[in-house]
Amino acid sequence: MCYNLLISCVIEDHGKLGETMFEPRFTTLNMNEILKYLGFRGQELTEEIAAQIRRCSDEVLAAATPRLTYRLAPLDNGAVLGVTFAGNDIPRMLEPCEEVVLFGATLGPGVERLMMRCEVVNAADSVIMDACASTAIENICNNFESDMRRAVEAEGRYLTDRFSPGYGDLPIAEQPKFFALLDMTRRIGVSLTPTTIMVPRKSVTAIMGIARTPQPHRPPDCEHCLMFRTCPFRKAGRRCREGAKTGK
Repeated sequence: MCYNLLISCVIEDHGKLGETMFEPRFTTLNMNEILKYLGFRGQELTEEIAAQIRRCSDEVLAAATPRLTYRLAPLDNGAVLGVTFAGNDIPRMLEPCEEVVLFGATLGPGVERLMMRCEVVNAADSVIMDACASTAIENICNNFESDMRRAVEAEGRYLTDRFSPGYGDLPIAEQPKFFALLDMTRRIGVSLTPTTIMVPRKSVTAIMGIARTPQPHRPPDCEHCLMFRTCPFRKAGRRCREGAKTGK
């Protein structure tokens, strides 16, 4: 399957890392992640439903025109090019860092049109396609993060986790700052409504820090676990770590 890829980057003087171009790329979508977005909690997954998910996933990928823009920038007293972010989580994550990677990604307008059409003609497909599209944009972001991590570690440095507006105590109202720093509309065709909704909807902005010392990382999400589809904790609406903490 071929995709119309677009990449844009803004890089000042960042050595070998600044000479590397990172393209948006898909790998195989994680079925467990799609099921997570669908609210799956260990119910029986029939072959009919699995086939419907695969069909919807194929349609989403066929409609996608992945686009990615990123920017490497110095960190100066907690500010990125003079911009600071609300909350405590971002300053805490970036405290040991000397640079940041800002990036934005989108599946493109074709997926948006596909989802809008399905909302009218097939409600079941619409719900599944939304889950597939959410998984697909996360796939793009995960692959970019993985590629950037390898390049950063090749320089003997370390990448933090990625952080997006709306996560932790970074409010979604901070989204305009990301848009301004990344020039999202001009570079990859993503616009922002007055209520800070991105259009196309399946778009993401995020920030990661670059440090000289190893950085802590969040534990993997449930969808990467071999027990995802049969996990008794998920059936009860919890996570195994929560169960371990409470002794349940």
